[in-house]
Amino acid sequence: MEQLDLRVQKTYRSLIDAFEKLLKDKEFEKILVTELCEAAMIRRPTFYSHFLDKYDFFTFFIRHKMNLIFDNVFQALDQKSDGEAYHFFILVFEQLLNQSDNLLELIFSLQMKSDIVTELKGIQEYGQSMLKNHVNTGKNHDNSAIVNEYKSQIIMGITIKSVYWYKNNKHNISREEMTVLYEETLEKLW
Repeated sequence: MEQLDLRVQKTYRSLIDAFEKLLKDKEFEKILVTELCEAAMIRRPTFYSHFLDKYDFFTFFIRHKMNLIFDNVFQALDQKSDGEAYHFFILVFEQLLNQSDNLLELIFSLQMKSDIVTELKGIQEYGQSMLKNHVNTGKNHDNSAIVNEYKSQIIMGITIKSVYWYKNNKHNISREEMTVLYEETLEKLW
């Protein structure tokens, strides 16, 4: 979390922790702001002074999770010496696999609902800007910015679909096998 007042940081941390716990037992649509506030031990007016509604909070929550994922990826990339850009996507894939099934299921299911698409579009644009700022994929071309953006879009789509596929088929394939399969697919595209 960015540098915020300590009270605000504690409020956000409490809401995030409570939301993750509630998601283990309930579908997002059935979680009420009142019960989120009770679980986080904050008052409703406090919640509404920071967020418009639970969808606004969900957008904040996803951005927070994305920041954690990207922070872990960039930290791991700093430790790699070969500089291969596709390692970025492999690390993102592994970080996504580390997320709880309930959270991933929520994200995948919400993508299908029209009233949430606007919120997720903002999150998607945020992720794309992080990719553009930190990843240079492939060889140089005259139009390398367009090529890099295109490759990043395609590979990120494959990454997300691969995580979704694995979560639905993990009883048939081990995580290690899936990671190898993903790496092989990525290398072919590169």
